[in-house]
Amino acid sequence: MKNFHYHKKDDIAVFECRDYDNYQRSIDIANFIVDLDEEGNFLGLEVLGASEQLPLTKDEIEEVEDIEFMVKSSEESMVVSVVMVNGAEKTSLNIPFEDMDVKA
Repeated sequence: MKNFHYHKKDDIAVFECRDYDNYQRSIDIANFIVDLDEEGNFLGLEVLGASEQLPLTKDEIEEVEDIEFMVKSSEESMVVSVVMVNGAEKTSLNIPFEDMDVKA
């Protein structure tokens, strides 16, 4: 499962990698909110002020057709790589999160 939603009015991008049935907690880091399950696995990401945090304008974010995820994690850190696809163009974003109790 992977979903992408953009709320243009509020400028919030929501990336969902997995089902939220086992959602446990969210970790806020600046304008990024990471959602984790009961075992510390990555479920999704919310980006507040998305047009300022992502390398795309509001209109470009709204036109994203597909997303790809890659998550690398250790016991205390995680790097979330998101690729946003619009036609033949791909835009990527790598977001490091440290000092977290996480899993892949």
